[in-house]
Amino acid sequence: MMTRLSEVIRGWLGWCPNARTMRTAPPVIVAPPVTTHPAQPGGGAGGSGRIDRGIRLATGSIKILFRNRRLFWFSLLAGLVMIFSLVINLYLQFISGTPLFPGTKLVTGPASVLIVRGSLPWIVLTFTVGLISAFLSYYLLAALIASVALILSGRAATVRDGLEQAGNCLRPLLSWAVIGALIGTAFSLIMNPATTTPGSAGNIALIFISIPFVAVFYLLTLYVVPLLVLGNESLIHAITGSLSLFRKTWREILVCFIIFFLIAFAVLLTSLVPMIAIGFSAATAGAIVVAYMLVMIVLLFIGSTVLGIAIAGLYTYGETGVLSAMFEGKRDGSEYP
Repeated sequence: MMTRLSEVIRGWLGWCPNARTMRTAPPVIVAPPVTTHPAQPGGGAGGSGRIDRGIRLATGSIKILFRNRRLFWFSLLAGLVMIFSLVINLYLQFISGTPLFPGTKLVTGPASVLIVRGSLPWIVLTFTVGLISAFLSYYLLAALIASVALILSGRAATVRDGLEQAGNCLRPLLSWAVIGALIGTAFSLIMNPATTTPGSAGNIALIFISIPFVAVFYLLTLYVVPLLVLGNESLIHAITGSLSLFRKTWREILVCFIIFFLIAFAVLLTSLVPMIAIGFSAATAGAIVVAYMLVMIVLLFIGSTVLGIAIAGLYTYGETGVLSAMFEGKRDGSEYP
């Protein structure tokens, strides 16, 4: 009976009590492959990550400038270009019969108008002055960005290095300056009361329509210039590439500019303290106003260089997805998302 029962069990279960024990290796669990993706601009901790990067870009640009004091030469050169543009535009305004300071009797126009505002000679002179100023500004910006790119890569950079590298893209920079001068001349023509009716609905509509075009042009310039000098792109590719980079980094740009505005406002507000403390007596008011204007001018010159450093940082971040650790105050070239 037991023999029959064992046969039935072996038949149904395939079990043999006399069979040798077979040792087998433990099963190997194969993990699915992990796909890694490079860091993309705008990643990180959502909105807080973008805000943090914008703050690091703004404050880090100031740190980089003061650690590389040779870059202050760009502040001086940019200041000379600004002074040249201001003086020429004021002179053009003077000879066209417009008071330089409307509502005051400081400087009045000449007895006879030499060039009528809105006339062909006035348009040509306005375009020429705008072209020269724009080209020099973009050339210095390209040289500054090239120098900062060398610094971010851990190499020493001089003003001559930046100027020489910017010299390799003079033609596209000149083409972009021509576009800027055309836009500036058209905007000046729209704002000219001699060619439009002041306060008319048509004039106001033209002003509101032209303002976005001017704003878009200057926003594109943030990436067109670095794409020309660092990316070796043609002007057309630089324009299309700037649109892509702007979509990736517009939040960082916004935060960075807000921080710059707050810092500039704090500096200007602090510089007003001596004026309030001394008072506005007739003997000291003129000297204080002059000193305050000098503070604003110096701040503007230095701010142009800080802005150029931030543009270089925004460009490298937009292209690589990582922000140089130098914007955190570190002196090496390590990077992090």
